[in-house]
Amino acid sequence: MPQDKSNKVFSEINEFFSSQEKAVSKTMMVIKALKISRIKFESKNNWPERYSRQDILLTLLLMPLFSIKNVSRYTQNTIQEYLHAGKDVLYRFKNDSSISWRKITAQISRRIIRRIEKTGTPDLEMPRCLIVDDTDLRKTGKGIENVSRIWSHVAHTSVLGFKGLFLGYWDSKTFLGLDFSLHKEKGKNQKYPNGLSKKVNRRQYKKKRKDQSPGQQRELELHSDKISSAIAMIRRAVASKISFEYVLMDSWFVCETMILCVVEAGAHMIGMCKMGKSKYAYNQKQRSAKQILDSLKKNWNIRWDKQLHLYVAEARVTYKGVPLKLFFCRNSKRGKWYLLATTNTRLGIRKAYQTYSIRWSIEVFFKETKQYFQLAKCQSRDFDAQVADTSISMIQYNIFSLAKRFSKYETLGDLFGDTKQFVMELTVCKRLWGFFLEFIHLLALIVDVDPDDLIERIMAEDNENKFVKLIQLNAA
Repeated sequence: MPQDKSNKVFSEINEFFSSQEKAVSKTMMVIKALKISRIKFESKNNWPERYSRQDILLTLLLMPLFSIKNVSRYTQNTIQEYLHAGKDVLYRFKNDSSISWRKITAQISRRIIRRIEKTGTPDLEMPRCLIVDDTDLRKTGKGIENVSRIWSHVAHTSVLGFKGLFLGYWDSKTFLGLDFSLHKEKGKNQKYPNGLSKKVNRRQYKKKRKDQSPGQQRELELHSDKISSAIAMIRRAVASKISFEYVLMDSWFVCETMILCVVEAGAHMIGMCKMGKSKYAYNQKQRSAKQILDSLKKNWNIRWDKQLHLYVAEARVTYKGVPLKLFFCRNSKRGKWYLLATTNTRLGIRKAYQTYSIRWSIEVFFKETKQYFQLAKCQSRDFDAQVADTSISMIQYNIFSLAKRFSKYETLGDLFGDTKQFVMELTVCKRLWGFFLEFIHLLALIVDVDPDDLIERIMAEDNENKFVKLIQLNAA
């Protein structure tokens, strides 16, 4: 081989390994900064000393970086070589009902928020918000523990799965998933409890859990109403000393108990409301939203907002003793009226509308977590695995969001695409290294030296020129 060509080959390989910082490097730096190895586990189940729970958690969190969609593909990937554990270890970890995934998620979320507060620059014009919303987590197996048919507001039909209720946090720039609960729906037909036949319900996988265990508490949440679960999540966020000015929600969650919970937390609520039968104290009378709107129309209190391109009418009312400001909006003279309500009576329509639009960040979270981090893709029969998988997806999203915030990437998709590309390069490097080892062994046979001794001597050389001279010397 001509010397100039060998120099070029080794130069290119060296340049490849010392290339500029990639997305995966930024993500790994974030994971290291979060100190996952120090996460506290309260599980009392006996584990082999060879595998720590922290290492198993870290392995599960790193799977997107290695393009692994589920545990079944774990042993076919390079990452398996670092943990040196079989698939059964990971499955057993996810099925452990004594692991409190809510506490693990809370620990990591607090560390991420502290990291943002310490090194990030907030947008002073945008408020910090908690966001409550639910999404369909579809499943394919009727034998999955506690699965039911749920009504999908997107598909306008019933589907098999769980309703996932999520609490998110917007810090003025970045969205993070804080908490969640899974719910099942009873259905209206008593002959088909949970929307499934009694025969199918009997055949579902069932598992006994210890009293007061995290797994049992999660199972009890399945039967609670979403309003109660959302209130419990908000109170846990307050107890964790997470600062926020607003709680954003759609019309399904706006009710007396939710409003009182937000006010008790020292924050304000902004949410869409139904033009229903709820009564508000307006002009010393109890009136419905429609009656208030008719009164505003009669008094010509409707104006056109050029910036928002909306017809707007405002009214200050009292609901269950709480002062509210109602905004009636529609985008054309014949359009449908929508009702936006807030406990901050000093807000104008533009600021209220701008703040409420932050709620759409949780919809982006649902879309990207399902697309990139396999949310709702778990088909394990064990309900504990369903909780674990949802928790892991949410933590992965938060880690990537933090990496994106402190890098040049505009979207999470760009960041994820770069990490995936880097993993492909790592795979190619591994194959090149295997080819290189085969080449060394063949060369050792030709020049009649020990392969291990030859590799050690090569690795001890300072540069590729000495490596070429070493080969020529041994071949002579």
